[in-house]
Amino acid sequence: MKNSFKFLCLTLICMLSFSCQSEDDGNNDLTEENEAKIIGTWRFQSSTTDGVTDTDNDPCLNMLTIMFTSTQVTTNDVYGNNCDMSETYINAYSINGNTITITDEGETYDSEIRTLNATTLTIEDTDDGIIYTETYLKQ
Repeated sequence: MKNSFKFLCLTLICMLSFSCQSEDDGNNDLTEENEAKIIGTWRFQSSTTDGVTDTDNDPCLNMLTIMFTSTQVTTNDVYGNNCDMSETYINAYSINGNTITITDEGETYDSEIRTLNATTLTIEDTDDGIIYTETYLKQ
């Protein structure tokens, strides 16, 4: 696997959540709102680890895009010495409230949506007590 895809997996879909959420009208409204807002193409903007801005990211990561349709998320991973190679990954996803669940080869991974509006998507994962946050801008 390439470094930037590993980073994406680690931060976007790497954390398996074991939390329970109740289904109530407020959660359903939030789910529908988030499902509508997330559709589109998003480009990686920045990331933090435990609140500290990551400055040692692979420069190709700035070319990473994720595109959400109503049922799929497509990740375009760019890598190589000159960012001249790419791979595309297509996975199913769902949203429940502020939790986005991505299914990859039968495994499910949850991330928490912290910000989702017309221009910005910020997601957060916690792995072994470390909080990873990524911000994307809508294209």
